[in-house]
Amino acid sequence: MKKMITRRNFLKAAGVSAAALGLAACGGSGSSTVASSTAGSAAASAAASDWTWERKVTLVCPWGVGGGADGTLRPLQPVLEPILGVPVEIVNVEGAGGANGIDFTCKQPADGYTYVLGTQSHIMLDLQKILPVDFKKELRPVAKLVHSINIIASSKKAQEGKYSNFTEFVDYAKAHPQELTCGMLTATGADSVALKQTLAGGLGCDITEVEQYVKVVNYSSGSELSSAMVGGHININITGADEIMGLIQSGDIVPLISISENRMSTLPDLECTGELGIDSYVGTWRGILCRTDTPDAAVNAMADALKEAWNTPDYQEFLKNACYLDHPGYADAEEFQQLIDEEYTTFEDYLKGAGLI
Repeated sequence: MKKMITRRNFLKAAGVSAAALGLAACGGSGSSTVASSTAGSAAASAAASDWTWERKVTLVCPWGVGGGADGTLRPLQPVLEPILGVPVEIVNVEGAGGANGIDFTCKQPADGYTYVLGTQSHIMLDLQKILPVDFKKELRPVAKLVHSINIIASSKKAQEGKYSNFTEFVDYAKAHPQELTCGMLTATGADSVALKQTLAGGLGCDITEVEQYVKVVNYSSGSELSSAMVGGHININITGADEIMGLIQSGDIVPLISISENRMSTLPDLECTGELGIDSYVGTWRGILCRTDTPDAAVNAMADALKEAWNTPDYQEFLKNACYLDHPGYADAEEFQQLIDEEYTTFEDYLKGAGLI
């Protein structure tokens, strides 16, 4: 089998450290770096105290309403607004696997009032030269919010008489090539990595051969994908448990496997890739970024506000209910930057192994 994202590489990427890393300049119009020393941190804090929020702040979601990305921002909005003292608007700019939202953000003024939710899917798009901007140079991290465990779940309606667990699913797929279908939002992103690694491990095939057994169907929004699952139009999808927990509880969707070394605390009866010996552990992280040339005072003020909002009882309750507490979620700009840099290496290895770059 071609080179995959190994357990060592994934854990290295997920287990971020506090080492400080610089950020490249945006658009050649100067530079802005993340503080890397005690003195730098103190200066950043002072700069944040000098910033005054005067009007509405926009949080751009590069995916549609109803998915995990949108679902991460919606509960953040009501706790962030009183901290900032100004309205916070969520703007969904979907399309192109998350690329349109990044393009939209980079076209807004770098005045401290526009931020965007980023995921490692944007790294995948950047490595494949799909993004219309240079992600590393034109965006800077502010704070990471969540790091979820992905699961592969099945439509209850579509699975009847065919399979009841992950092992039976892959056995059926081997016996009935391309009869079973998988829906996803970003076929070129990190979800594709996690899906294909997991299915390849179960099928005993190369990651480049997975679609010979299971068809991949793309959807533009999480609500559309969930509807297709409930209706039995597709067999499985890859998602965060938070996105479909209500449908799991109703029985319309059945979780087959968690993509994690250990079982999830919220779904303790669900088997995981670790116990099946499948080397697949990629989970989705989501964090706030902004244009690199955004004023430092604004960035640091937003970072302080996001940390305060993340620690509120309401957002902590959301994190608990949405199954986000099995993975370290919050990270400051320094840790977030290191994770991004690590993931560039990790996903470049995957894409080369899959023959995609």
